[in-house]
Amino acid sequence: MGTIAWLRTSRHGKSRGLLVTTAWISGVVVCAFVVNLAALFLYLDPQLPEAEAYRHYRYETPLRILTRDGKLIAEFGERRLIPIALRDAPDLYLQGVIATEDKRFYTHSGIDWISLANDMVELVFEPEVVRGASTITMQLPRNVADLSRDKTVIRKVKEMLLALKIERELTKDEILELYINVVPFGKRAYGVKAASYTYYNKPPNELTLPQLAMLAGVPKRPEAGNPINGPEWALDRRNLVLRRMRDAGVITLDEYEEAVVTPITAKVYTRQLDLHAPYPAEIARKELLNLYGDDIYTGFSIYTSIDFEQQAAAQQAIRNELEAYDRTYGYRGPEGRMDVTMPVESILEELGTYSAIYDFEPAVVLSLETRSAKVLRANGNEETIPWQGISWAKRALDDAYVGAAPSEASDVLSVGDVVRTRMEEGEWVLGQIPAVSGALVAVDPKTGGVSALVGGYSFEVNQYNHATQARRQPGSSFKPFVYSAALHHGVTPATVFLDAPLVFEDPSMEGSYRPKNDGGTYRGPTRLREALMKSINLVSIRVLTSVGGNKVIDYLPRFGFDTTQMPSNTQVAIGGGSLAYSPLEMASAYSVFANGGYKIQPHLIEKVIGRDGSATYEPKYPLVCNECEEAAGLQASVDDGLDGTDFNESPQLLAPRVIDARNAFLMNSMLRDVVRRGTGSKALELQRDDLAGKTGTTDEALDTWFNGFHPELVATVWVGFPQQQSLGRFEYGSTRPLSIWMKFMERALLDVPDRPLRQPNGIVRVRIDPETGQLASHAQSDAIFEYFRDENSPAGLAEGRRGVDSDVVSPENIF
Repeated sequence: MGTIAWLRTSRHGKSRGLLVTTAWISGVVVCAFVVNLAALFLYLDPQLPEAEAYRHYRYETPLRILTRDGKLIAEFGERRLIPIALRDAPDLYLQGVIATEDKRFYTHSGIDWISLANDMVELVFEPEVVRGASTITMQLPRNVADLSRDKTVIRKVKEMLLALKIERELTKDEILELYINVVPFGKRAYGVKAASYTYYNKPPNELTLPQLAMLAGVPKRPEAGNPINGPEWALDRRNLVLRRMRDAGVITLDEYEEAVVTPITAKVYTRQLDLHAPYPAEIARKELLNLYGDDIYTGFSIYTSIDFEQQAAAQQAIRNELEAYDRTYGYRGPEGRMDVTMPVESILEELGTYSAIYDFEPAVVLSLETRSAKVLRANGNEETIPWQGISWAKRALDDAYVGAAPSEASDVLSVGDVVRTRMEEGEWVLGQIPAVSGALVAVDPKTGGVSALVGGYSFEVNQYNHATQARRQPGSSFKPFVYSAALHHGVTPATVFLDAPLVFEDPSMEGSYRPKNDGGTYRGPTRLREALMKSINLVSIRVLTSVGGNKVIDYLPRFGFDTTQMPSNTQVAIGGGSLAYSPLEMASAYSVFANGGYKIQPHLIEKVIGRDGSATYEPKYPLVCNECEEAAGLQASVDDGLDGTDFNESPQLLAPRVIDARNAFLMNSMLRDVVRRGTGSKALELQRDDLAGKTGTTDEALDTWFNGFHPELVATVWVGFPQQQSLGRFEYGSTRPLSIWMKFMERALLDVPDRPLRQPNGIVRVRIDPETGQLASHAQSDAIFEYFRDENSPAGLAEGRRGVDSDVVSPENIF
């Protein structure tokens, strides 16, 4: 018994000694930790941001670009973040976050010392198990200040120190609100509201308990553990959240049991745009970036002048016509080649490097039959392209020529070709991304607001904006400005000029310059109206020589043209040589004719709304106000020095008058005849009598244009290759550009009634001889009516004005 008692006493003494030793070691570890922690605090404190920054933290939310009626056309920003106030967040979600992430959130001062001590003790005995003990407050720095997520002691101490600072600066509710708005959820979603829309396409307050619990658990592993990338882990994490909510008494046992068996219902819902319009959106973004810098990604919304319906019509018209042109001029060959003997997974991986453009999908040719081809799409599906989808593909040759029609599939395709295909009328067809480009700009001539803008076939293919960045030869579409200058200097629509060959001797040129008309034909004496209607080059040059080149060039800045580098030769008359303007500049210039003679300021941004909903930027632009002139009782003549500022007593800016109202009327009248009976007569298919415009085609059809307008809308269309090359011998401004313009205007003016041309004071209508332009006798049966400024009426002139008809003109006599 004595021995047994001694053994028991000895064993108990050793146990007490072991416990004392363990306690002593733990105490030493804790003390050492505290000492080292204090030292780290002193060292790291100066390196950390002030907690005040968290109070004024600006959420990184996408920049939103909208049409003038609030339709979303673009979002810019890596993060999808939609701020939500704490009071608007579902209580179940908040309770789930607290129960799972930080159950003592409302009682600790930033650091949960109890959890931290437990983790430190467990670390001594189980060093291989990594624990966090991060409170909600401690998690803020890594999500707000972008602190490293590496699991190091330094990072943890920084978080602890910042947590103490934040708790002294912010209330618990402010900390929790910041947390639920900045934590990541994967799929580029940050904050619970963005996550709610990303995974469920609903606001948070419409989510079910299982869905809210899922969102409460995702931030632990936002990329690998979200319900799409890691559904098994996400489900386990959701159920953990539900258990802790049950244990905390937040939900009942019945609610828990029902929720825990609910399957995952999450999907990925991408940001929904009402219309993808990247060209105008990028212009607006860059303009705001110049004003505010990177602050634009903190919740700004830009309301533009873009009209939703017009933009959609413009994009569709450009796309359809460029695709039609591209198919007409043949198949250029595959985009790439691929070894189809590779494993399917490797083929699909390589195919995935080709992006879909609109409905043109990338595919690789697997095999060929005589009149069909089997292709593999990027989604892994095999499809057959029948002969009807291949037979169009004549071989594209240089200079817009095409080869013979194919007789079998192998004439067009080879196994391993990477091609484009899409579904048309229930069958797959071979396609290609157009190499040709185009642009359309539509402007409200009364306000200057750009209502539609397309800078190319696809922004994804080429970000270069041909509507604003490309300056190309305007060709004959520049003639109306020369004719307006002529009217300003006394020429009338009835003035007769000789359409006949001209020879210019110029020592600066190699030999003589002999301009010609398209087709090489000449009409002899021709009235100005007829010459513009038929776009006769030789008459335009004679108009320039008659008025004087310097006078014409001095007149052109009224339309906004920069003339500092304008050539001092006859190319001004036909829009050739070094003349080069963008579609936006041309649309702005034609607006002067459309609005009766005023210079507007083209613009996109109407107003900018900050995150708080207030307007932070709302620029003012000059508006056209014909009634203001009439109310002031002023003669609408620019020659009298009248402009928008002379009678502007209101805060609204008024557009300055730059050409005489009668000049604008006469130009409108002549340009309407271009549509009624001239090179733009194809537009008669629209069955409107209030359209005006001018075609433009440069040598070898390198650039083709149509500039047209209605009193309420101006639209310019350009079609050409980015790297100048001929569009083809059958291409003109009256073909592709006019077709695009017509399709656009048909939709844009759908509910707009016909607008008759309003005749201003000082204009008279006189019967004239169509051959001479002179006043017609009462008995003349073939007399026609023509408009004149009253001081230029043939009724008061002894004989009509005639143009220069000499065969040789020296450049010195022109300028």
